[in-house]
Amino acid sequence: MNKKEYLKNYKKYHYHKTRKIVSFPLFCEEYEVLLARAEKSSLTANSMAKQLVLNFIENRNDSFISTAQKKMISEYMRISRGLANNINQMAHASNIGEVVDVHILIQSLKQYEDEFRNLVAKLNL
Repeated sequence: MNKKEYLKNYKKYHYHKTRKIVSFPLFCEEYEVLLARAEKSSLTANSMAKQLVLNFIENRNDSFISTAQKKMISEYMRISRGLANNINQMAHASNIGEVVDVHILIQSLKQYEDEFRNLVAKLNL
């Protein structure tokens, strides 16, 4: 079998049996919004539409989070985990009868408050 025949048979049997094409109309305004969002993600409108449908089917919604947004989320999680870890350490120390220095506690909470304020300031840009 030559290459031309092989490709013809491949398209006829394999490709058409394993894939289906979905198309739907959009109003011009809707298409423009789709196109603008696709360009922000460096995708074509068709690729963006396909990704949106697949995300919906798979119950995923994080595919289009920008790198900056991911950094902000990571920073928030780091600050939150640090705060939670310190609270757990203080609770543990208190539960075993150790004296917790209130000045260290206040200083630590102030540091986390400052970090959260900086994060919120970045979000308001």
